[in-house]
Amino acid sequence: MGRALRPAGFAILLLVALAGCIHSDSARGVEPRWEELGPDAFVRGSTTRSEVLERLGPPSQILSLAEGTAFYYLLETTRARGVILVLYNDRGERTRYSRAVFFFDDQGTLTDFAVSRPEE
Repeated sequence: MGRALRPAGFAILLLVALAGCIHSDSARGVEPRWEELGPDAFVRGSTTRSEVLERLGPPSQILSLAEGTAFYYLLETTRARGVILVLYNDRGERTRYSRAVFFFDDQGTLTDFAVSRPEE
């Protein structure tokens, strides 16, 4: 005949059955091509709006300014990890932002720009 499960064994089995892990990754925005190209790929006073579009694709936002326009690129990535137990729960989340902004005069020439540094 089979052995009956003792109360302690049943409790351990129940805890294991109710335990779980959390793992999720998400990304929103545009691919950060500016990180691959580096800041030397863009020259103030020389690079055009069309060249930025060709190299980076459509921006997350186009801003109309008093004297020209700005392209704003953003990628937001979030990674969550955790464990769920009956008596203890732990969850950690890390969000990383990659940004680039390019300013153009009324003729479409790059006047200034800034890019975030890639995280290691």
